[in-house]
Amino acid sequence: MSAGRSGGMRTGARRWIRAAAACLFAACAFANAAPEPTAPANAPAATTTTTSAPATLRYFNRDIVTLRAPFFGNTPERRARIGEANIARIVDQPGEAKVGYQTLPQGVAILMSDQLVTVLVPGDRDALRNQSLAQLRDQTMARLDAAVRAGESARRPQRILQGLAWVLAATVLAISTLWLLRLVIRRVRHRVDAWVATRLAQLKSEPARQMLSGLIASARGLARLATWLIVLVTFEEWLRFAFSRFPYTQPWASVMTDWIVARTAGLGHGILSALPGLFSAFLIFLLARLVTQAVRVTFHGVETGRFQFLGVDQQLAEPTRKIFTVLIWLFALAMAYPYLPGAETDAFKGLSVFVGLMISLGASSIVGQAAGGFTLLYSRTMAPGDVVRIDDTEGTVQQIGLFTTRLRTPLGVEVSYPNNVVLAGKLQNYSRSPDGPGMWVEATVTIGYDVPWRQVHRLLLEAARRTPDVQPAPTPFVAQTALSDFYVQYVLRARIADLQQRLIVRSTLHANIQDAFNEAGVQIMSPNYEADPDAPKIVPKAHWEGRAPDA
Repeated sequence: MSAGRSGGMRTGARRWIRAAAACLFAACAFANAAPEPTAPANAPAATTTTTSAPATLRYFNRDIVTLRAPFFGNTPERRARIGEANIARIVDQPGEAKVGYQTLPQGVAILMSDQLVTVLVPGDRDALRNQSLAQLRDQTMARLDAAVRAGESARRPQRILQGLAWVLAATVLAISTLWLLRLVIRRVRHRVDAWVATRLAQLKSEPARQMLSGLIASARGLARLATWLIVLVTFEEWLRFAFSRFPYTQPWASVMTDWIVARTAGLGHGILSALPGLFSAFLIFLLARLVTQAVRVTFHGVETGRFQFLGVDQQLAEPTRKIFTVLIWLFALAMAYPYLPGAETDAFKGLSVFVGLMISLGASSIVGQAAGGFTLLYSRTMAPGDVVRIDDTEGTVQQIGLFTTRLRTPLGVEVSYPNNVVLAGKLQNYSRSPDGPGMWVEATVTIGYDVPWRQVHRLLLEAARRTPDVQPAPTPFVAQTALSDFYVQYVLRARIADLQQRLIVRSTLHANIQDAFNEAGVQIMSPNYEADPDAPKIVPKAHWEGRAPDA
């Protein structure tokens, strides 16, 4: 009799739970349902399929279960929020909440203190992991029990005080560790600096001193990096420990640990998997380094005149070496690219495209300048030391660089021209003459038609003979370059040996021309006038010094 009554009571409880669950979700569905428009009688029937996004039921900063299927017209999001409200309501009631379950025809009801929290249906299972409904039930109950216990523990003042005490102790320990680390680093740095100073004083070779200084600088950089890594690890461990002392933040500590372990494992796996490719790339770059060293030695021999190579002379040895070096390293980079870590990733490819786009758009003028420099060098239009005229500037070529050409004028002013401007403009090279070293200087005068041209030739040649730096061979000569409306244009050409004295020689030649014409009573005047003057425009010899003769 007693056993039958007890079994009847359990059966009644199960029925009550099922009815309560059905009524709860039916009421929620009815309350949230919106009236649907009535379709016309002649409208075709339509079938709609509703897909709902999964939602996670959470309590006290912990994931309890992910709901994936609608139930009684409620979306997974609505089900999750109702479950959270049920948990909060049950926990606030007096007594200790115990987690249980009840099997229903629709699935499994999750209970707390015999009160409904939520209902798990077969559609909530993780199909990708072949999860069964029983596994989902057990997992949900375990997580819910842990979250409820953590929530109840967080309400105890002694637990909060205990967590604060542990955090304070961890803070003191972390600060002490960093202070000791700073003290050790300072002492080690002082000893290393003293040792380096002693070693540098003992070394007599400058290359050895530079090599030791470079090694010490690299070691200091690595030590600085290691110091910052230690500081970051210390801070991370302190933060993770502080999170683990409080029930609400314990999941964050677990997430930090899992994240660091996953990243460390991924980094180690990535390093190990990248070692073969890095070794192959290292061999390619090492071979490129050896080839460039051989090219450097070869063209150094060509530059010093010890031998010839591919018809390259001493002047073109250095630019040719640079071209070969760039081509070798570009070829090595192209060969090593597939072996570099991450070369096949979309990020690496996107970065390569971005860099190429920047170079193609922003470096077009630079590439044009460099191409112009190589064109000037290999076309042998001019060479350092030649006297040239570019546009209106005359000077000695100082350097034909990769991007610009530098001239130094006779007044000592240095002028730089972009290489593409030099190629596009007019270039006159006074040093390239079939007559040998030196250059031709010119002096132009215009004399009226009333002066015999033979006399003008004779006076100009006499002025050239009086100029000390004018060479007698080849012989200076005069050319009549224009027969204008009112005068004849005469050009005196004379050769000098020292190119650097061309400005002084030209000035002296002009002065001697004035003296010769004044002595002969011939005026140097372009007669663009309406009538001849009463007296020729000449300077008597008595007035050459700029004052009247003594009485």
